[in-house]
Amino acid sequence: MPVAIDVGQRVLVYNPSHGWTLAYFVTAQRTSENKLQILTCRLSNCHHKATSQDHYRYPPERVALNDTVADNLNVGTRVLCMPSGDADTSRYIDKPLRGIIAEQPSSANSQRYLIFADNDSPFYLRSIAIHLLLESLSNYLAKVDLGTKHYIENYVLTYPKRRLVNVSAKDHINIELNGQWVDALVSKVEGSLIRVFIPFLNKHEWLYRGSLRLQPLFNSLSSYEPPCKRLAVEKETKIDNKCHFLLAPLNQGWKRQIRNDLGTIVYIAPCGQMFTDADRLQNYLFQMDSILNIRHFSFDMSCRVTQKFMVSEKPLVQIDDYSYEREKVPLMLVNEMDSSLPKTFEYVADRIPLTNDIVIDTSTLQGCSCTDGCLDPTKCACWKKTYDAIIDSHYYEDVIAELKELYDEEDEDPERVRLYLYDALSKRNYGYKHGRLLEKIHSGIYECNGKCKCDSRCANRCVQFGLNTLLQIYHTAEKGWGVRTLYDLPAGTFLSFYAGEILNDEDANRRGVQKNMGDVYFTALDFVASLNPSSSPRKPRPVMNMNNGNHVNDTNATSDSQQNGNGHATVEGVGEDDEEGLPIEKTKAFLEYQQANYDPGIFVMDAHLKGNVSRFYNHSCSPNVFVQNVFIESWDVRFPWVAFFTTHHIRAGTELVWDYSYEVDTVENRVLHCRCGSEQCRHRLL
Repeated sequence: MPVAIDVGQRVLVYNPSHGWTLAYFVTAQRTSENKLQILTCRLSNCHHKATSQDHYRYPPERVALNDTVADNLNVGTRVLCMPSGDADTSRYIDKPLRGIIAEQPSSANSQRYLIFADNDSPFYLRSIAIHLLLESLSNYLAKVDLGTKHYIENYVLTYPKRRLVNVSAKDHINIELNGQWVDALVSKVEGSLIRVFIPFLNKHEWLYRGSLRLQPLFNSLSSYEPPCKRLAVEKETKIDNKCHFLLAPLNQGWKRQIRNDLGTIVYIAPCGQMFTDADRLQNYLFQMDSILNIRHFSFDMSCRVTQKFMVSEKPLVQIDDYSYEREKVPLMLVNEMDSSLPKTFEYVADRIPLTNDIVIDTSTLQGCSCTDGCLDPTKCACWKKTYDAIIDSHYYEDVIAELKELYDEEDEDPERVRLYLYDALSKRNYGYKHGRLLEKIHSGIYECNGKCKCDSRCANRCVQFGLNTLLQIYHTAEKGWGVRTLYDLPAGTFLSFYAGEILNDEDANRRGVQKNMGDVYFTALDFVASLNPSSSPRKPRPVMNMNNGNHVNDTNATSDSQQNGNGHATVEGVGEDDEEGLPIEKTKAFLEYQQANYDPGIFVMDAHLKGNVSRFYNHSCSPNVFVQNVFIESWDVRFPWVAFFTTHHIRAGTELVWDYSYEVDTVENRVLHCRCGSEQCRHRLL
């Protein structure tokens, strides 16, 4: 309910130079919800008339009623507590403190209010020294960190139900101090408070008996992920790439607490600072010039960063690093079913043009001038390039139209409108957010590049770093080879990009009809259609068309199972891995279809002879991975990087799959069955 206040009523107002002083209420501005927004008050020693326009204006958190409160304030009410020798208090208060009512007067607390002070210890106080702040609780919670917000909201909603530690004077108890548990001695118990003596600091401190700084209560409500190295390091060392990337902070002495009561994650730095939100943590890492970046952290409550997937039985084949150090992290391969290996290919971690005449144009590439890690997307030229593509894309016409309708300014200058759209798209998390991509950007992402002034800590660099996730290639029961994650992965995690040989049209057609090659691992680098679909209308391709996210892996020698020996889709017939079977010749109609749908200037990525882990991802009608076009070393729309990201949180040991998005009957005389096993299985893909 809005606080009632009358014109001329005495109030206390806060001025940084004079502290809390007496004043008289003049007028107020309210929001559409009738909440106080700005209050105009006349100081008690002011010589201006009450109707003058020269009085000071204050936000509600700087105004309190001068009259003291009664004994019926609700828990959660914002109050101002003043020093008073007559007010029976559990501890001495030497300055005015703002806080919230945490407990109403009762016989158990000697008819006093319990106050949770802002940035100070809790205390008991009689109503004679308490004044009602005009600030609402919701306004206060909007300004605090996420952990505090959740704690107070939960406390107010569940009061008087509380969990309190039962201790007595002279008991020893562990309390949290700067991210560490230290021993303390209980010197006094007073209602819901205890006073503890901390030998380490040789001082006393008051604590609420329901505080999670008390280890017995913390252990009962929280789970804790211990660091791999038990002792915090004094100075950050080199990151161990053989460990899961989310373990890097724990290895550097950080702590990660799962606060079940607050519904949030708390990261504690070696210096003791606590973080409950990614924005503040990202700024801290940049300011401290840390070797860690925000991609090493996850505030996902369901993400278990320390739990590793282990195979149930010892595999018949195990290769600790199938990339043979071509990736920055080891890529394990196991076979628990037999002793076979994938068909031989050269593992590469790059995109390699097949011929010298395939030149990726870098002349139009430009860089940003950011030196702050590109933390503000609206000021980074590369972020703006991504936003410009969204604004100009046919795919986001409805989104942009909706945002323009929300533009209240009368000024319709195109540049101002575009700046407004940049800010609106940033707030809606289009593009990378704290090192993750939560939603596919159909018009492409333009990462910062070699011409930018920012460095590797940049918030707009991700795919260019390559594989940094511990994955495992394994032999599935029915789908040939597949890929699974060894650790939990948060939503939007970058997995890998499609590596291999870049072919022109002519070479792609030649390989596509060769008996020992085919187009099983073709990926069409066709990004033009996503920019202007009407510019070159064409039928669906029998290869991966990235503007629609389609991955079609046709083979001329196939099995009745869903996948071939390397984990890619196949068509009814004789298996590619079946040496006794004879390959089925492609029909004339199919060859004509294939020839008609390859456009001049469209290039194809082939991972048949050279490729990376991306060639092993299988199909599912219920995918947990999506594909994203990314531009890094060039803005040439013919050569996007094809990157893979997780659609949601993925548990350790789960296979990584994505939807090939085939269209049934688009290829004459071709049938492709799906046996992904999901509840949404379409049963037939082609």
